[in-house]
Amino acid sequence: MRILALDWGSKRIGAAISDEQQKIAFPFEKVIETKNAVEEIKKITGEFGVEKVLIGLPTGLKGQATASTEKAKEFIIKLKAETSQPVELLDERLSSVAAQKILTQQGVSQKNQREIKDNIAAQTLLQNYLDRHE
Repeated sequence: MRILALDWGSKRIGAAISDEQQKIAFPFEKVIETKNAVEEIKKITGEFGVEKVLIGLPTGLKGQATASTEKAKEFIIKLKAETSQPVELLDERLSSVAAQKILTQQGVSQKNQREIKDNIAAQTLLQNYLDRHE
């Protein structure tokens, strides 16, 4: 079974999925628009046989709650109510920074990074999770 990871954002949600052996994380090709996210996530979980959903919870650098944390929690409550898969929260501090660094090292321009950075952040979250739970 697969695991789906989400990098929540107020406008876009980055997404990545594991292979069936839960060893490798793959970013999705496009981001999920926040306004239709629950329906899109439900479709993805059914199509790919997802057994668990991981969501990066945005917090401040010292782990404190922010306005984004509260908005993300509202989304998470809605997602949990409408999906059957367990939802697990992850600390996502600096995941977007790590994604940007990876893309810069690969020579991806700042303009092109905007289109894929959220999914690479989700991939980073998921791969770290898979590596810890091997």
